[in-house]
Amino acid sequence: MNLEKMLAAQAELDKYIVEKKGMQGVDLVPNTFLALQVELAEFANEGRWFKHWSDDREPRTSKHVIPCLGNEFSREVNPLLEEFADAVHFFLSIANQKGWQDALYVYMEQLDVEEFDGGLTGIFLEMTYFINKSYFENPSEEKNEKWKEKFGFPQKQYWFRTAWSLFLNIGINGFGFTLDQIEEAYWAKHKINYQRQDSGVY
Repeated sequence: MNLEKMLAAQAELDKYIVEKKGMQGVDLVPNTFLALQVELAEFANEGRWFKHWSDDREPRTSKHVIPCLGNEFSREVNPLLEEFADAVHFFLSIANQKGWQDALYVYMEQLDVEEFDGGLTGIFLEMTYFINKSYFENPSEEKNEKWKEKFGFPQKQYWFRTAWSLFLNIGINGFGFTLDQIEEAYWAKHKINYQRQDSGVY
C-alpha cells in the first residue's frame, strides 16, 4: 500500500473541497473525526458481525450498483470494502491535518480476533476508544516528551497510530482484505469523490 502517494492525493482532494466550498481557514479537524466515526459505523453495519439479534450476520460483500453520475456502466461492488475505504480517506485526512502522517506507517502484527477480549467487537471498540483519546485528551508537554522517548511518538499521535493499526487488522485479519485490495478500493472511491464534488451530488 503506497501510503505516501495516498496521503498526497488525500491532501489534494481535501484542498480541492475546501476551495470549492469556500472553507479556507476553517478548523475541519472536529468534522473529520466525526466523519471517520460515521464511516466506521457504516463499515460495521455492512460487516454485521455484532448483530446478535439477527439470523443474518453475513457481511455484505456484493451489491449491484447503477451509478447516477456520468456515463459509467452499472457494476458490482463490495459494500464492506467500500465502507472500509471511506474510513481510510478520513484516517488519511486526519493524519494530514494534524501532521501525524508518520503514525500511519505501522508494522502489521497478526491479531487473533478469537483470542482478543470481545473478539472482533472488542477490537472495534478499542479502536474507537483510541480515536477518541487522540481527539479529546491533551497530555502535558512533559508527558509527551517521555512518551516520545519511549514509543517514538507523542501520546495523541501514538493513540491515533494504535487506532489505525487496529483498523487495518480488522480489515486484514477480520475480513481477509489485502493491502492491495484496500489501496485499489481507496483509489476507486477517490475518483468518485472528485466526481461528486464536480457534479454537486453528494
